[in-house]
Amino acid sequence: MVHSPLYEILAMNAETIDAARSRVLPFEGGCNFRDIGGYPAMDGRTVRWGQVYRTGVLSYFTPDDETTLLNLGVRAICDLRRLDEREREPTRWPDETVQSLCWADSATMPTIRGFAASRPRTGAGMYDSMIELYRALPAWMGPRLRGLFECIAAGNAPLVVHCAAGKDRTGIAIAVLLTALGVDRDTILEDYLLTNDAGNFEKFIATRKDTHLGLADAHHPLLSMPEEMRRMLFAANADYLQAAFERIDSEHGGFARYLSTSVQIDARTLDQVRKYLLT
Repeated sequence: MVHSPLYEILAMNAETIDAARSRVLPFEGGCNFRDIGGYPAMDGRTVRWGQVYRTGVLSYFTPDDETTLLNLGVRAICDLRRLDEREREPTRWPDETVQSLCWADSATMPTIRGFAASRPRTGAGMYDSMIELYRALPAWMGPRLRGLFECIAAGNAPLVVHCAAGKDRTGIAIAVLLTALGVDRDTILEDYLLTNDAGNFEKFIATRKDTHLGLADAHHPLLSMPEEMRRMLFAANADYLQAAFERIDSEHGGFARYLSTSVQIDARTLDQVRKYLLT
């Protein structure tokens, strides 16, 4: 049975929607660009605004976007994508001094195309593929998350965290970061589900030639999928993120152990991250 995304089950009230939209930075060439500040965190503190931005591909900004981008004062860009994605859609940022973080691919790299290849081309098949992707991502993303935490701990913020759509890999990275800051699970899900309000991926792809958000290639064009498959692929679904958290608990011994063994960050690094990102 295919579960509907949580945003279709629990309707946001107008106040919640207005607050969520204030996080979204409207760039002409941006994709799902948001500030993760303002969330209540540990010890009565709050996540600082203007320090960590989450987004999708950074290849299509327009000249009109550049002044606002420069005013963010970004010092580092954490690119969670694969090598082929980086080559196909290279980052274009108006400040060439910004530090760029990226990582080598692994032989066991999980992709949605890989999981979907063995399943029916239906909404249910895509839903199952997304669940498997989210179960696999926490282990694969360990080195990337370690780089993200170490970058922040070194004082290299504000920074941008992104993948292709800013939903799946970025969604897990930000969920892990917010959990480490003591943000509660419901708030983390709220931030993740905001993609459903902030991102119109089909429009983004359709209006930009050769834009795939890292999810398609010439042999598997994204927009040729049946609509029921695209709906499951494009949605931020609470079930997906919950699958990642469940895998962290079952395979990695819980969140604290996941940070220490899979992500491999120590208490000092974690303390520094909290120092820079909490107020």
